Amino acid sequence: MSQAPSTAEHVAHLGLRLGRLMLANGAGTERVQQAVNDYVARFGYDARLMVSAEGLIITLEKGGHFHTRLGHALSGMAINMGALAELKAIRSETIAADPDFETIDRKFGDVEHAGNHYPPVLVILGMGLTAAALARLFGAEWPVVYVSVLVGIMTQTLRQTLNRCGVHPVAMAGLAAFGGGLAGALAIRLFPGVSATLCLVAAGMILVPGAPLINGIRDLFSNHIGVGVSRLVLGGITILAITFGLLSAASIAGDQMPVAGKMTLLPVPEDFLFSALAGVGFALLFNVPIRSAWVCVITAMIGHGLRTAVMHMGLDIVPAVLIGAFAATLVARLMAAAYDVPPVAFAFPGVVSMIPGSFGFRTGIGALTIMKEGAGTAPSFVAETIGLGVTTGLMTAAIAIGLSLALATRKPSPTTSRTGVRK
Repeated sequence: MSQAPSTAEHVAHLGLRLGRLMLANGAGTERVQQAVNDYVARFGYDARLMVSAEGLIITLEKGGHFHTRLGHALSGMAINMGALAELKAIRSETIAADPDFETIDRKFGDVEHAGNHYPPVLVILGMGLTAAALARLFGAEWPVVYVSVLVGIMTQTLRQTLNRCGVHPVAMAGLAAFGGGLAGALAIRLFPGVSATLCLVAAGMILVPGAPLINGIRDLFSNHIGVGVSRLVLGGITILAITFGLLSAASIAGDQMPVAGKMTLLPVPEDFLFSALAGVGFALLFNVPIRSAWVCVITAMIGHGLRTAVMHMGLDIVPAVLIGAFAATLVARLMAAAYDVPPVAFAFPGVVSMIPGSFGFRTGIGALTIMKEGAGTAPSFVAETIGLGVTTGLMTAAIAIGLSLALATRKPSPTTSRTGVRK
């Protein structure tokens, strides 16, 4: 005859499930630990939650007795602000003297399986709008902007389909980039003489893994080195998969994409407009509640719009990117504190349009050409490829530094009182 689970086992299970769901939906490690510890304390237990790349371990203590439990392995990490809001509501509910653990666990299960509250078609259309807006921000001609709508729709459709099929997040990103990039490379042929480069870049930008990258940097500054490094590695591998998918699409389509190119600065009002449109799509993708979706739009406008404004004043692109990334992330952090949510969903729309996707993609094309031609490659071509690579690295570093500076100052997380326990 099996023994019924003890109260400690139930509480440990709920704490682990809460922590796993928060991590999977975009919360940082420090916030997760604080939330789980506070929630478990409302059941009368002291808790210590350990977060690693492999999973969660929780130890409960009450009256000198200890109970330790290992959680399930962590799956892919995305951003779902709606799920985090629902988890916060569950955490704030009053705890009865004799809790109904099955009901509470069922509520966590409802959150886990709810998905995005916005209709899938609306999210797909939003990503089409975002891809087109990003292409325009990168200086694309209008034919490329039109095709980028198709690219965004195709890429997001593939991502949703592959996600429903249970495909690994890294493979899903690579396959979605390949499908969206191939659609763009073929559709751009309707406009002779127009390069498909920025169509492919737009497909890649809407797939960039914002949660692992931004939370990884935040974890490093919160002294969660292991988790931070693992998140950054996951983000880096995902970006490599996206790049490989885009280059494969270009190769199959037979497009001869130029390495050389010039950067076009939009007028500041136009830049603000398209930055805002890009933010709308990300608000839908991240399932941001309507009451706070406007913050995604504001941070997107501040990030790229400020970068463009200071460049019009004569500042070089690298310090301009640093200023834009810092300002957008700082605003995102302040607004996240006001709404008591992780800053990642607000920060990512502010920096994604400054990621040097065009520079990096052209660097990859140049490197493949050098590999193919070997010693016969023209010195000027080699120099241009190296210059693009250096620019890509410096711009990426500027974004990372801007994010780090804005996230470096630690603020106390709001705590939950134990007075919610009904005696």
